[in-house]
Amino acid sequence: MTRGAVKQGPDGARIEYVSDTDGFAMQNGGMFNPTESKMPPGIYYRFFGTINRNRYGAEGCMAGGWWVDGENYAKVRSVAQEQGISLAKAAQALIVIPGGWHDCGYVGRALLKTELKAWVGKGKPATSAASPFNKLRNPDTDPVQIAPAHLEMKQWFVPGERALLSRFFEVQQVMHVIAKGVAL
Repeated sequence: MTRGAVKQGPDGARIEYVSDTDGFAMQNGGMFNPTESKMPPGIYYRFFGTINRNRYGAEGCMAGGWWVDGENYAKVRSVAQEQGISLAKAAQALIVIPGGWHDCGYVGRALLKTELKAWVGKGKPATSAASPFNKLRNPDTDPVQIAPAHLEMKQWFVPGERALLSRFFEVQQVMHVIAKGVAL
């Protein structure tokens, strides 16, 4: 994920990138070889953090761009059960969400009502702060999180503003999944 802000200038809009500690634009997370695709109508799952839930409410958090489909949600559930960990911890590991970003403490299920243009792929290495390959990153305090190589974990990204995205997804259920054994 490249972090930056869109700035309006006299010659149009530009992205002003956040600099990493080495002065280069931060490259952290995102997808390997994202493929432009059509996200078909159906059931999708979205993980979001406890802090965000408290700040924006469940409905606000469900209006984001990152989703997993039923097949990949089943992989997260299976890993949680096999390893005896919470669904939140399994989601962080499989869809590459460092703890410094959020705790994946909630999962919501929603019905996508219409086909959407989206990007699909496997999560790239990520850290909580600095770019994963930054020489100045302290591996003891900011470890690199990498998706398991043996498991093809697909995730979807739908670009767009939260208010617009919320019109396409009908939220069905939201559940707190920090405790072991809890899942939708």
